Amino acid sequence: MVFGFMFSAIKVLALSANLVGQLARGPCDECIDSVHCSSTKMLPGRSILVGSCCLLALLLIHPAQSNPIAPRAEVAAEFIILHNNDMHARFEQTSVTSGTCSKEEANTDQCYGGFARVAYEVRKYRKEAEEGGKPVFYLNAGDTYTGTAWFTVFKDNITSAFLNKLSPDAISLGNHEFDQNVEGLVPFLNAVEFPVLACNLNLTDVPELAATKQLANSTIIEKNGVKIGVIGYLTPDTKVLAFRNKVEYEEEIVSINAEAEKLKAQGINIIIALGHSGYQKDQEIAKNCPEVDIVIGGHSHTFLDASQPVADPTDSDPEAVRGPYPTTVVQASGKKVPVVQAYAYTKYLGKIHVQFDAEGNLIEFDGAPILLNASIAQEQDLLDLLDEYRPKLEELENMILGYTKVFLEGGNICRMRECNLGNLVTDAMIYSRVLENKGGEFWTDTAIAFMQGGGIRSSIDKKADGVINGATLLAVLPFENNLYVTRILGSTLLAALEHSAAVRLQDSNGGFLQMSGVRAVYNYNNEQGKRVVSAQALCASCSVPTYKSINETALYQVIVPQFLLEGGDGYTLTEESNPYSESMQRNDLNATMEYLKQRHFVYPEIEERIVIHEKVDTGSASGIVASISLLLLSSLLTRFI
Repeated sequence: MVFGFMFSAIKVLALSANLVGQLARGPCDECIDSVHCSSTKMLPGRSILVGSCCLLALLLIHPAQSNPIAPRAEVAAEFIILHNNDMHARFEQTSVTSGTCSKEEANTDQCYGGFARVAYEVRKYRKEAEEGGKPVFYLNAGDTYTGTAWFTVFKDNITSAFLNKLSPDAISLGNHEFDQNVEGLVPFLNAVEFPVLACNLNLTDVPELAATKQLANSTIIEKNGVKIGVIGYLTPDTKVLAFRNKVEYEEEIVSINAEAEKLKAQGINIIIALGHSGYQKDQEIAKNCPEVDIVIGGHSHTFLDASQPVADPTDSDPEAVRGPYPTTVVQASGKKVPVVQAYAYTKYLGKIHVQFDAEGNLIEFDGAPILLNASIAQEQDLLDLLDEYRPKLEELENMILGYTKVFLEGGNICRMRECNLGNLVTDAMIYSRVLENKGGEFWTDTAIAFMQGGGIRSSIDKKADGVINGATLLAVLPFENNLYVTRILGSTLLAALEHSAAVRLQDSNGGFLQMSGVRAVYNYNNEQGKRVVSAQALCASCSVPTYKSINETALYQVIVPQFLLEGGDGYTLTEESNPYSESMQRNDLNATMEYLKQRHFVYPEIEERIVIHEKVDTGSASGIVASISLLLLSSLLTRFI
């Protein structure tokens, strides 16, 4: 008998060690007690000790006792949801890094995604449903606009045409749908053939948007007798993420709850929140919206996967796993709500399988992201549609601007740390000012340039010949932002650096600054507002350019895109008492084009313009885990021997 108890003790101890190890990796502040958290940041001691006490209490219960198994509820509704988000104009298949897929990569089956692959998978599941399989709903969580030359040239026209081919049951708005302002969104909303949802918009001052054909708070979809309500939502941060317009935003949770009550009053028992606010907000919605059964999100480009370990929060790999798919949130009532997202750029298609009882209670759910690699076929009608637009793109592809000797890393990386493509773009901004010859007796009058990381939309892969063409660069800088010289105090400059350090830690924020002419050191062991521990600026009014510590009372001229000048991403880059800005001759795209033409070959490096000291946890999880393991084993041996 002793050996039996010992064997049980060893098994329980092994399970305990695994669970304690998980506790040591999380949870994070935002999801204590209610959310299955994807963060690996440890709350020193607290979560481990609480979890260990619970484990110890369970172990002291007689091992023969067990809870009776509750009878399984009868399945009344069962269906599959396919979903994606943040497609960002990847109408054509892409490289592994979601940049342009070269002919060599295409010929060797090394390309991913594209609308033609999405169409193949969606149509496959829909055909299975028509032949007696489970009903299928296809939903999209916004940000189809912006990201490649295809969109920059053809804008809403190509976007509506391709989405109509995919025929989603509903989509939500994304913040990038406002990149062409309200005027660029209205034609899209009148051309698409499916509902476009956002329940938390106040359109009082934009009647032209309110009058569009497809924009709504929510929609009811029915397939094979299954009725679901879908509520859309959009991050209020769009107010600072998009160019200024008169759209106002309400808080998501309040708006979703109000809309859910309206759906419930119509007899809808299954409700999906579909929106574009980021993974963290999605979990808050799942926790605080009692009528919502499933949350399908976007905006943060989050990769979820239950088959891989969760990455460290400081891991800057865009495809680092941020949580399980699905992530389960438990409401105060005990209700479980799955949260899903499918990375970005058409590389994955999310698939979640769900079962509900007759009262609309979610009783089972499972799923996984589908990698859309070369093993997935491409639908010919979408490839043919792409060819209709291709001639104008080929003009850009034949425009050779220069050559790169190295991989030019852009996209999400530039939101987290210094990126070499950010260095190239900001250096090009400085060079463009030098060409304007405004320095008089000095080399220039403006030696500092900022570009928000979110404005550098993709990387440039180093192909066999290293060619950088017009289409490739347009995918990197699709906004064609006008450039301005602003004049600010050193204190305002330092405040901008502090803001950059702060937004880096915010979900899906593109405000982290790439820079030329500034060297900054950020220490995340310090509290917000005190993270800039060193900051130097390159002198403009000097014979030999050198770096000097930023003087709070001195004036500095800085080149910024119009987006930042107007307060985008929450920045203040003018002096209220004496505002100054001067328009430059070239926008960000043209400045970079000119720079590449003059340089011919480029090979930008990481130069420690930005040095980051990540926060160090003071507690050691391993030591605590070891102590708890010994305590558990001791308790078991004392009880059973």
